[in-house]
Amino acid sequence: MRAIQKVIIVIYFAAIAAACLYVPWTTIYSSYYPASLMYSFIWKPLAMVTETKIFIGLGIVDIKRVILELIAITAVFSILFILTLRPKKVLPGS
Repeated sequence: MRAIQKVIIVIYFAAIAAACLYVPWTTIYSSYYPASLMYSFIWKPLAMVTETKIFIGLGIVDIKRVILELIAITAVFSILFILTLRPKKVLPGS
């Protein structure tokens, strides 16, 4: 394995860890209408409040967006890893 491939793998795992620790939040209010909230760390859930400081609901992790992020990160780094592979040398006469 080449050094560039090792770097790609390390950055890939760092990106996966960041996507799992800094997640998007959502909440459901007003007849099951979902509302996207901001991103925040997994241990600091967000709450939705109105301008008049009325509490509407506690945020929940938007798992659909987390899965989509993980798929996108994996796709990008897979392409980068494949582009760094060396082509196999074909011996003459085989």
